[in-house]
Amino acid sequence: MKRLTGLIQLLRNPYLWGGLFALLIATLLVYLVVDQWLMPAYTRHGVVQYVPDVRQLPYEQAAQILQAQGLRPERIPVRRFRSDLPVETVLDQTPPPQAAVKPGRRVYLTVNAGRNPMVTVPSVIGMSLREAVNRLTALGLRADDLRPDTIPSPYARTVTRQHPAPGDSVAEGGTVTLWYSTGLGQRFVTVPDVTGRTVAEAQRILLEHRLRSVVVEPREVTETTGDTTRIVIRQSREPGTQVREGFEIRLFVAPPDTL
Repeated sequence: MKRLTGLIQLLRNPYLWGGLFALLIATLLVYLVVDQWLMPAYTRHGVVQYVPDVRQLPYEQAAQILQAQGLRPERIPVRRFRSDLPVETVLDQTPPPQAAVKPGRRVYLTVNAGRNPMVTVPSVIGMSLREAVNRLTALGLRADDLRPDTIPSPYARTVTRQHPAPGDSVAEGGTVTLWYSTGLGQRFVTVPDVTGRTVAEAQRILLEHRLRSVVVEPREVTETTGDTTRIVIRQSREPGTQVREGFEIRLFVAPPDTL
């Protein structure tokens, strides 16, 4: 009962409510000061800078223009080349021209390289057409020249030939022509005898008969050597067998150390 009486007296105390009211006013004042003056001054709220267009200007001149307007130029390590513009010319910028940014914002500049970067063409033979195109595109090459191969092949929509050849160097952005399989042909052909011939000779003869081939290494050889002068000791289909055009003949070759 005494505690309840004390609480009632406390709540009736005008100094308590006066103190709480004064604390509330002080809190509101602090909030207004921080929100209206301190935070805008810190974040520079409401202050914007419009990015100038520095494309097709020399990099040094572009950097000076940006710095003069309170922006920070930064060259990005992306190699691009345009033969119609001088070396060290700005090709692109981020943010774009006339974008509203805060003072001190970084502006990233892409600069014309001294020469077109070269790319080593990978082998995409045997890949699906989609996989081959994605692989070449990822390396900065164009693969928009796609042609059906005149010689059938057993795996439809897979790459059968390419130009330039694997290992060649071409300029970045260059085109690689791909030939792809349309599937096995409808006609039947006779398998020739290619045993005793080099891999290169056997492959040429099989192509003349509109047949495909794949080289099979001996079990003790873990990797394909790519040596087309090695001798074919066995083939997967007997000579004289009738198969459809584009059928794949496996060529078994002698170990390298037996040559």
